Amino acid sequence: MRAPKRILLASLVSLVLPGSAFAQQQAVANPIESPPVIDGVLDEAFWATIEPITGFLQREPVDGAPATERTEVRIAYTPTALYFGMSMFDSEPDGILGNILQRGGWIDKDDNVLIAIDTYDDDRNAYLFEVGSLGTQDDALISDETTQDWNWDGIYTSEARIREDGWFLEIEIPFTTIRFDEVDAPRMGIAFYRSIRRKNEQVFWPHIGQEYRTGIRQVSRYAPLVGLQNLQKGRHIEVKPYAIAGVVNTDAAGSDGDADAGLDVKASITSNFTLDLTYNTDFAQVEADNVQINLTRFNLFFPEKREFFLERAGLFQFGALREAEVFFTRRVGLEADIVGAGRLTGQTGPFSIGAMSLWTESIPAPDPTAPDAAVPAAWNNIARVRGDLRGRTTVGGIFTTKETEIGHNRVAGADLVSRFWSSSSLFLWGANVWDSDRSSAEGSSFAGQAELILQNDLYIFELTRTHIGEVFAPSLGFVRRPDQKRWGGQLGVRPRFEQNPWARQLSAVLGANWIDGIDGDKQSHLLRLSNRLDFQSGDNASLNVSERFERLDGPASINGRQLPVGDYTFRNVQIAFNPNRARGFGLNGVASFGDFWSGTRAEIGGGFVWIVNKHLTIDTDARWNDVSLPVPDGDFSTTLLSTRLEAALNRQLFAYALVQWDDVSNEFQANVRVDWIHTPGSDLFLVFDTGYLTGPLTDPRDARWFRKTGIVKLTYLKAF
Repeated sequence: MRAPKRILLASLVSLVLPGSAFAQQQAVANPIESPPVIDGVLDEAFWATIEPITGFLQREPVDGAPATERTEVRIAYTPTALYFGMSMFDSEPDGILGNILQRGGWIDKDDNVLIAIDTYDDDRNAYLFEVGSLGTQDDALISDETTQDWNWDGIYTSEARIREDGWFLEIEIPFTTIRFDEVDAPRMGIAFYRSIRRKNEQVFWPHIGQEYRTGIRQVSRYAPLVGLQNLQKGRHIEVKPYAIAGVVNTDAAGSDGDADAGLDVKASITSNFTLDLTYNTDFAQVEADNVQINLTRFNLFFPEKREFFLERAGLFQFGALREAEVFFTRRVGLEADIVGAGRLTGQTGPFSIGAMSLWTESIPAPDPTAPDAAVPAAWNNIARVRGDLRGRTTVGGIFTTKETEIGHNRVAGADLVSRFWSSSSLFLWGANVWDSDRSSAEGSSFAGQAELILQNDLYIFELTRTHIGEVFAPSLGFVRRPDQKRWGGQLGVRPRFEQNPWARQLSAVLGANWIDGIDGDKQSHLLRLSNRLDFQSGDNASLNVSERFERLDGPASINGRQLPVGDYTFRNVQIAFNPNRARGFGLNGVASFGDFWSGTRAEIGGGFVWIVNKHLTIDTDARWNDVSLPVPDGDFSTTLLSTRLEAALNRQLFAYALVQWDDVSNEFQANVRVDWIHTPGSDLFLVFDTGYLTGPLTDPRDARWFRKTGIVKLTYLKAF
């Protein structure tokens, strides 16, 4: 059946049948008396007695076609754990890719599998376990069929073997790692995915077609997992103390050494709820931020990388991602250290519930004559609830508050997400801020958005209306651009060429937005035509053309250059190429040119990814901008160079290094992290972080090394 006809048929059937009606297949978990040895060899007698799951179908490159290589999955369980025996047969075993050893690394560069388990059978949320052909692990939480949180770390065991007829895998997932209803025979949902990397082939069981744009996140398409009975879940407590010691040198005055300790506790207070506690919280092992050069007049967005905040982050997400977020964890613990925190998350019936409370310490003003520079101690609190309704609809609410001795900032909001047809959705949210330092006379403190998306694998139509008040400023959130009323949308097509020998899919999307101020005066508009061609090789090329209008009612600064009040219209053309990241060596590049405010801008960037072997990957990037503005000192250029090294001795000992330099700050920065997983869930970190000034010094006697840090951190996980 040709793609357009298949899409039309799927869309018509999905209007009549409920979301899970397609899943006629089911997976059966078989009880066993004793667990297998997790060694990647399915030689235990019981594996041969279990009827395997077969019949995997392609999602890529030919949607719905049989897989070109055979896959068999067997499921077993004891009262304490779930077991998977997986056989990924391959007619060309020498072509099986296996280069990633780091836990949580780019496992999708290798041949790999995904196991997704909807433990509450709610058609919305799931646990996701990824294992590569070397047995390397990663895991994630799927939340509300939308977000995919790869920063959750579950404790499970895996081992893989590559043989002359394919690669084979055994996995043990303890029932203490996942949450589910405490009933005699829990019913779950399950889906499997396999990547045959050299062919850029993706196969699923049950089939999740291209019309379902979120792929493995489409939890409502999972097959039933039946057969589980009399599981011994019990209560589970994990205690994770840490000890840290380090030396910091920030100038030529000398070094300062320090040692400290802290504690993290995770407790299953019921079968459905988990309590996380942390004291004397430390994030020394967190990877450094990538340097960004800001050539806009708005705030830059830096993603969260701290483990405590990343786990279950999808549950607390509220608002427009990277535009107006009610809770943005980077706002907590940067001005002042977190003394302690607690988080409660779980599910009861159709409700998902999350609550978080953090205490940050006070910091006195460095200058007694400027008391306003002091940072007061604060309670930071967040409460979030979501309720599942029929028809793949979810309603929810959020409340955040930051309380200090000098005032408060409180936010309350509600949202609704309704998903229908294959991948279409309606998204509504609204929130209001009450701040003791601001009055309603200063402007609107309300923000909200309505977004309608109609899409499948052939087309997309989106219409968005956004309102962000002048003083909508949640203390625990992120607002990139306040004071706006915006219409936005996009219209595009995504034809597929499944039988073409070199091209796989073309995406052509026309997007636009129009932004007025709350007072109704126009502020800006953006028109953008985005075109991308995906090749059968896994490479892709793109061509983007845009027109932008900005009205400045007051002076604005671009890289320190002041732009006068006025209207600005500028156009830009960008071309880019990205290689298949699984290839041993690949070059990427981007070039753009056009108007820039009342001047011009040209940007050239590129780099390479070189997978030397399974022990070393080198990833480089260079960005150069040449800008000319008709203002004093308006001709300037910027250069940003970065290299990321990923090294691994084995699956327990690996290291990352991020080296960066830019000619705006004139800083050379290097961040090196060594991680030894000495026992599952327990690590020894060695962290080295340095900064060196490469530009001219104001005073020749000043030190060029402005930061030299060495840290050792040991954690140990004990489960009860």
